[in-house]
Amino acid sequence: MPESFSLYVHIPYCVSKCPYCDFNSHVAARIPEHEYTQALLRELRHYSEREAWTSRSIKTIFFGGGTPSTFQGTSIGAVLDEATKLFGFDEQMEITLEANPGAVDAGRFRDYRSCGVNRISIGAQSFDAKLLQFLGRVHSAEETRQALGSVRKAGFDNFSLDLIYGIPGQTVEGVSHDLSQALKNEPPHLSAYNLTIEEGTPFHTRYRQGHLKPLDEEVEIEMAARIQSTLADAGLERYEISNYAHPGLESRHNLNYWEGGDYLGIGAGAHSHHRMPGDPLGERWQNERLPTGYMRRAGETGDAVTERERPELRQAMGEHLFTGLRMIGGVSVPGFSRRFGTRPMEAFSEIADWLSEGLLVEENQRLRFAARGLLLANELFVRLV
Repeated sequence: MPESFSLYVHIPYCVSKCPYCDFNSHVAARIPEHEYTQALLRELRHYSEREAWTSRSIKTIFFGGGTPSTFQGTSIGAVLDEATKLFGFDEQMEITLEANPGAVDAGRFRDYRSCGVNRISIGAQSFDAKLLQFLGRVHSAEETRQALGSVRKAGFDNFSLDLIYGIPGQTVEGVSHDLSQALKNEPPHLSAYNLTIEEGTPFHTRYRQGHLKPLDEEVEIEMAARIQSTLADAGLERYEISNYAHPGLESRHNLNYWEGGDYLGIGAGAHSHHRMPGDPLGERWQNERLPTGYMRRAGETGDAVTERERPELRQAMGEHLFTGLRMIGGVSVPGFSRRFGTRPMEAFSEIADWLSEGLLVEENQRLRFAARGLLLANELFVRLV
């Protein structure tokens, strides 16, 4: 039986563009919801006829963006119905939809639940009004609380909250306040992302001009430590660098990414990855990024791919370690060896150095970050990829 895969559906439209965001998101005076949905359905049908995906079921679906909650439940339901018809779903299917507070009402959450979505991810980012304004968010902390109440009333027992830390002007105590406000809502899953200044964003322009100064690294490390200890006390276990969950409620969709599984991405700018058994490298590709161009290409043929790549061996090994070491459980050394024909320590001399420095630990045939290594993970990852 062919192994199941994950499906990612990109909805690129937003009410406004946040200054830190480098995702493929677009603000439109009129969102062409019907036309875009039809393009998604056409692309799904295209892949259902391709050997790499045919006769395979879907184990997780993630509607990301952009802001997927700008779309009606009928449109989301149409995509789910088509995916069910073409591929079929695994038992215990996880179907996640990202939503921004203020961009969705209680009725729409009920519609999402009715059409099959069973997990919601809420982009709270902060409960501090000044930090929300700095981040360019158009919602308030009260709207986040209202959205979370609507999520529960709609019948979602499984939901996640996103927070950002390391924001210029933020303090360690401010992080604690955000955590306490988030935990009042008893989220089964919480993501805490360190703010990064990405090239091509307004924040990067301000940084280059000297108008935006990042926090000192020591402060960010203290914030990360506070997050881990606070969430551990609340029963949320860290299973990935930025992600915490009650046992059994980890994001299975994201785990598929980090474990190197196959995923099919549809929508403007969506990425896909496929690897045949016995092939250590695999192939990945990306769709046309502009929504208008995507809709035209997908609408005509179902194929909107503009870039394809087959990585070099060293690149594939580095990326395998990069994604695997993000998980607290780390990377299987025998699994790495079976795929690439060599051990991680032999492929990268840095691994031996990090082991001797106490940044990495090897136990039970797995390689994982030690506590200190997790705090320095981002700068270590640069050495691998």
